[in-house]
Amino acid sequence: MSSNFIERPRYQCALGGALVTINALNRATAIVHAAPGCASAADGAAKAGSGYWGTSSCSGRATPSTNILEKEVIFGGEHRLAEQIESTLSIVDADLYAVLTGCMTDIIGDDVNSVAGKFRAEGKPVIVAETGGFKGNSSSGYDLILTALIHQYVAKGLPKIPRQINLLGLIPTQDVFWRGNLLELKRLLEELGLQVNTFFSPFDNLASLRTASQAELNVVLSDVHGLGAARAFAEVHEIPYINLPLPIGPTATKEFLEELARHVRISPAALRAIVERETKWYYAYLEHVAELYNDLDLQRFGIVVGDANYSYALTRFISEDLGWIPYFAVVTDMLDDSAQAAVTERFAKLAPELRPRLIFETDTSRIAVALERELAEEQDEYGSPVSPAFVLGSTWDRPLAQGLKAGFLSVTYPVTNRVVTDQAYAGYRGGLRLLTDILSSLLSNR
Repeated sequence: MSSNFIERPRYQCALGGALVTINALNRATAIVHAAPGCASAADGAAKAGSGYWGTSSCSGRATPSTNILEKEVIFGGEHRLAEQIESTLSIVDADLYAVLTGCMTDIIGDDVNSVAGKFRAEGKPVIVAETGGFKGNSSSGYDLILTALIHQYVAKGLPKIPRQINLLGLIPTQDVFWRGNLLELKRLLEELGLQVNTFFSPFDNLASLRTASQAELNVVLSDVHGLGAARAFAEVHEIPYINLPLPIGPTATKEFLEELARHVRISPAALRAIVERETKWYYAYLEHVAELYNDLDLQRFGIVVGDANYSYALTRFISEDLGWIPYFAVVTDMLDDSAQAAVTERFAKLAPELRPRLIFETDTSRIAVALERELAEEQDEYGSPVSPAFVLGSTWDRPLAQGLKAGFLSVTYPVTNRVVTDQAYAGYRGGLRLLTDILSSLLSNR
């Protein structure tokens, strides 16, 4: 039986995804053309759900918004949008202004491009993305606003710079650890001699986005997220792209770097040196907790609940690097058949004995029901087939863990019980951070 609503969703609408993407760009300001409350609701969901990431220079409750009412719905809101753009330009000091539309303004058909075009004709840096919430979830909004930026803001005709790449596919706030993840991967890749654009870290600027067309390759860290933006880069700026899974821990990161080296020129000697150094660094710390791990028998059955990026990346890490048995993996994105096939194919690359039961489900309560059904089929006189267990998921999954008497760590959106600043789970050092957080969670009640 299908449901006509999603209980406790794990993403925002398209407008929410576009809004947080703009808010993560330094000196960029969103102008939301939507009904009252849209920008505020999206901000609240992003701020709390992503480990309380906070606000940027002109976001949060201060986001410029037209707040259209019945009059604009009946007679059109283009005049109100022109007023809001003009007032925002006069008050807010920014280098880029992005008009984002909501459901109501998309439905009534306001010609937002014409309105914004008048300001662009005056030399104002105003772009437009039609991001009505009904067009999809956070991932859709990320692709919509990036595609708009690629067409309207990224400079055309610039020469390509060898060994320069753009990283795509980690959605701000939807990936709660996006800032730390991007910076950790940037660190690794720059040590290999690459120039890396991440766009959404606290240390990036709009100049890197403006000249992003100079990259020779786009690297999408996902099988489903960011592909629309990568295709727009290929169409408009003739930049090819590859998609690789988010690498967490030494095994996945080594494979990530080796695969990337097949598409962009990286010194084999430098690659070997970096892999050897980072692997040695990782295990230099791990060997000191190995005795603890064995003496206290900290191996667990793993249950992973997250989006397409994290469900696979976490499952691979706990099985190949932590030595756990992955039992159940849930992909919580709204995905079409082709996207589900891509994710399923990715999981199929795990060793057969390490492949969890995989489901696609967006509704939180149905995830618990699906797991209960799986467990009931294997229940016997010896008790639960997944004891002891550990759940890696969102804050929504804490009751699931409690029902299983399992350990729990919130790592996927929404995360409301932790504050996230520079933490990263990507790469070698991010993998060690994740291992530390997992073991700390297991020992926290001792």
